[in-house]
Amino acid sequence: MLFLSFAASAGATTITIMSASSVANADAEESAWILSNFGSNFNADILETFEGFTASDQTGYSNLSTGVGTFSVTAASQPGDPTQSNGTKKDQFTILDSGDTPFSGRYNTTPGGNNWLDSNDITGLQLTTSLDSLIFMVTDVNDCGGTLTIKTADGTISSAFAPYPTAKDGNIYFVAITSSSPIGYVKFLNNSTNDGFGLDDFGTVVDPPPPAPTPEPGTLSVVGIGLVGIALVRKYRTSRSGARV
Repeated sequence: MLFLSFAASAGATTITIMSASSVANADAEESAWILSNFGSNFNADILETFEGFTASDQTGYSNLSTGVGTFSVTAASQPGDPTQSNGTKKDQFTILDSGDTPFSGRYNTTPGGNNWLDSNDITGLQLTTSLDSLIFMVTDVNDCGGTLTIKTADGTISSAFAPYPTAKDGNIYFVAITSSSPIGYVKFLNNSTNDGFGLDDFGTVVDPPPPAPTPEPGTLSVVGIGLVGIALVRKYRTSRSGARV
């Protein structure tokens, strides 16, 4: 069931934010969005699930190269509140799993997976990417009083997540960003140092190449006859060569 759908556009970039009732519902929204905007021949290509990183609520990152681009702390970002935040209280983001998280409501969205990238309650997180279409999941947005805004390099902005106190603990959204040229960067700007969110399943939209054509039965027969003919000619030439004196 879809609770919220919003698209913001500036120039050639569009940000679509779709609220979902569960991970399965978010996946369904992703599939429906791809079908509606690209067609039935296109699929999601998930490039980063953060499963290759070690989860830790003590060690964070200021810069991290991933399969979808480079995540970094934005300039002028503020760390989590020293008394209210449950994170590292440093100006860094973290990789977490359900067994090693100080937060409630943020979670893995990858089927069979464990990890996600956590904002760690900082106010500025950035993804630099060369992709022109970007899809991902966001969890636990705006439930503690903050407002999350997504901004792309060309100035497109959207904060179309449910606001506090409507936002509930553990909410989930599917987000899609498309552009006619490389997106450049995506900034996640949060105005509270006691609120944060989780990010997972970053990917892009691809048009897979068509499968190699399967030879028709008639073609196979012709090829088979040809191979038999070649074998007979070779046998004849060998026998003639052996018969020479």
